[in-house]
Amino acid sequence: MNHNKYHILINEIEFASASYINLLHLNDYETDVPKLILMKCNDIKIHNDLKIKEKDIITISHYINNICIYEFDSYLLDYESVLNNHQELSFIIKTSDLPPLNISAILNEWSNGNEILYWKNNKCKEAKKLWLTACLYWQQTLPLNENEKFNIFLNLDNVNNLLDFFCMLGEAFWGRKGYIGKDFFGFNDLLNELTSKTAEVNIHIKNEKKLKNFLERISPINYNYYDIFINILIDNNCNIINVENKS
Repeated sequence: MNHNKYHILINEIEFASASYINLLHLNDYETDVPKLILMKCNDIKIHNDLKIKEKDIITISHYINNICIYEFDSYLLDYESVLNNHQELSFIIKTSDLPPLNISAILNEWSNGNEILYWKNNKCKEAKKLWLTACLYWQQTLPLNENEKFNIFLNLDNVNNLLDFFCMLGEAFWGRKGYIGKDFFGFNDLLNELTSKTAEVNIHIKNEKKLKNFLERISPINYNYYDIFINILIDNNCNIINVENKS
């Protein structure tokens, strides 16, 4: 079942919605200057009869499961096609405020039940980064029940580097596609937000010695990731429970 929905506003007035929007870079480079985007909407539904002209401000809101995942503004450079229901609508827009287009594609696939780029199934560093970034957006679709008691189980199976570690952490806290930071600063901020709303957070560590050795091994010079991680847990009033490895 498709849980995607895009709301399209012109000069802050919603005029259409669509089940899918395809966004394509017209620029062939990534810089801080505004990007040119070709936006194509399929199965569009027109809600208001508006005249659209060049330099109008367009706002695109992407909803998954009735929750806004991201929103961005741009202005129209050119357009084509008649604004009729259920026909393709194409715009050329210019914007600096847009999540990576590959992330948009991943979110669309996930919302349609097609899981791609699972972090355990690949060894590509860039793919793991994409997974984490997509999880950051997807996390907004996961509800938080306040005052809930959390039991988090950490397991280093399939964890080989720092990216894997944060993929594992997000999954341990929120399940598949969960996100709780991609570095220790982000983890601390999000954990603090979580513990301020919950009654208790118990961190069950399978083989703490293995965790300590792993984090110390991948730490840069003059840093100790294990100490940083444990101190974050302690500072956020988490209960650390060492689960001995029975194997």
